[in-house]
Amino acid sequence: MRRFAMIALTLVATLALAACSGAATPAPPTSGGSAAPAASTAAACTESKTAGTVAVTMQNTAYSTTAVAATVGQVIAFTNKEGVQHTASLDDGPCTTATLNQGETDGLVFSAPGSYPFHCNIHPTTMKGTFTISS
Repeated sequence: MRRFAMIALTLVATLALAACSGAATPAPPTSGGSAAPAASTAAACTESKTAGTVAVTMQNTAYSTTAVAATVGQVIAFTNKEGVQHTASLDDGPCTTATLNQGETDGLVFSAPGSYPFHCNIHPTTMKGTFTISS
């Protein structure tokens, strides 16, 4: 019986130490500006296959505009007009369009206002922009 108690105590102590070890994911940082916090960025953006209200083309390894303005609920549709693949992906979240081949379109829709920097996953140094989403 004493051996069982010692094993149980060891197990409880191990679990307690694991819970206090700081291995949990830290809370995402928030910015002092109008941008949405990183944690809500993922929730604020989703991919959309519906027809877009705001059109952005991808051509000559560039977006047709780098300052994309839309309102909450509007679909921002990206259409690739060249033979090189492109995406539109948030800088600080998993929200992204599909990888688009020439002639393909995919969209993003936001459920919260804010400023959301984005880039092309394939050309991240040359294709950048910012979504400004208003209510």
